[in-house]
Amino acid sequence: MNQENLQALLQQASDHYAQGNLAKAGALANQVYGAQPDNHQALYILGMVANAAGRDALAVTLLQQAIALHPHHPYYHFHLGSILQGQERLERARESFEAALRLKPDFCEVHLNLGNLHFADGQFQQARECFQTAITCNPHHATSYFNLGIMAQEEGNHDEALRLFDQALQYNPDAPQTHMARAFSLLMCERFRAGWQEYEWRWRMDNLSPRVCPKPRWQGEPLHGQRIYIYTEQGFGDAIMACRYLERLQSQGARVHFECKPELYSLFAQSNLADKLHARHPDDGDPPPFDYDWHLPIMSLPGFFTETLSDIPSRIPYLSADQERIDHWRTRLHSHPGLKVGLNWSGNPRATANRHRACTLQDLYPLTGIAGIRFFSVQKGPPAEQLRFIDKERRIEDLSAELVDFAETAAVLSNLDLLVSTDTAVVHLAGALGVPTWTLLHTGSEWRWLAQREDSPWYPGMRLFRQQTPKDWHSVVQRVALALAQHPMIQK
Repeated sequence: MNQENLQALLQQASDHYAQGNLAKAGALANQVYGAQPDNHQALYILGMVANAAGRDALAVTLLQQAIALHPHHPYYHFHLGSILQGQERLERARESFEAALRLKPDFCEVHLNLGNLHFADGQFQQARECFQTAITCNPHHATSYFNLGIMAQEEGNHDEALRLFDQALQYNPDAPQTHMARAFSLLMCERFRAGWQEYEWRWRMDNLSPRVCPKPRWQGEPLHGQRIYIYTEQGFGDAIMACRYLERLQSQGARVHFECKPELYSLFAQSNLADKLHARHPDDGDPPPFDYDWHLPIMSLPGFFTETLSDIPSRIPYLSADQERIDHWRTRLHSHPGLKVGLNWSGNPRATANRHRACTLQDLYPLTGIAGIRFFSVQKGPPAEQLRFIDKERRIEDLSAELVDFAETAAVLSNLDLLVSTDTAVVHLAGALGVPTWTLLHTGSEWRWLAQREDSPWYPGMRLFRQQTPKDWHSVVQRVALALAQHPMIQK
């Protein structure tokens, strides 16, 4: 096979790869490789096909072979770095990106990826410089404007974030991530009408899809005598925060049919939130076992009822714990003297946002040295394992094994004097129960906590302790310790 035929096959392979026909692209590139094993282009295409098929280890090997044969091709280094970045081999990824930039200094995507590496490492100034350089290379690069906007959000500069998101949308107007980030800043700044509208873009995100319902979605039509099907979405905290709005639907004469995750069923049933309550398991594809006239996802409810802070339903508590469970835990905890304080330091570790808003037990542990306080861990999941390694002196009683659902946790919280926690579903639960709660927030906290405030209009009586600089939990815990030491219920 002559060189001209080989090049024609490589071009066909490249075209098929661009069209998503991986099998054909791989077959053609492999044909070239069989005839010419030192063909770096064939190895590159085979590597890209392997990567697209999820065979990253093979992709790395093939790209490394292509680079060994032709080390001066910037795209080979870039794609190798991108795969290594996805494998969390960050130092190797950085080396590949830097090699690509030596060959092509104006390589916009490489500057972007390097910026992402710096951002993940907490090197915010270096990240900002990389994103700005990417824009210099390509002034229409929407992702770089978006990333700079996220950095502005993390710093609490929402006016600047909105300006940058608007620039990103000029060049990629249908990017759901950018609309959602814009929604967060609008809501944070209490621009609720525009914020709720942007928040509907969540349904275009890759990790979220609305329930497929044969009946129409409610758009504010009269509800008297009608049945409306409300279903939970996203995290447990969202459901707990927004379920207060079901009462508004009932006040309009609606019969509310409410669907939730199984972990919330007992809690919501005890709280008499709806006319019908249904637990839906994640793998349940069946329609709900009741008929209805309208449907709506629960996080769309605030957009119909809240245009200003004064519109937020403020009746607290709106959830309640089972009295028998409360009595059980009262007996269980009664013998512990002093102020009873619950601790929680992390949400779901699989959630991307958790890495920013969670701290560690080590961060909170200085609190346990304050006299007159008995601490109880209501932490669930893998982060609870930190107790084994940190709490050698047994200053904290671990309750995690007994917290089988949110109803059980509600009964425990109802017997505590205070909860100290990072931004997790537990703070929403405590707030909805009317339990005094101190919530520890990172610099880029979620929209629901608004900007600058030390209190929460969603949960009157909640106190917010905010980071002043990213990742600085030490200063936050120092302020919490000072406030705890001055708590009026501590016996001096």
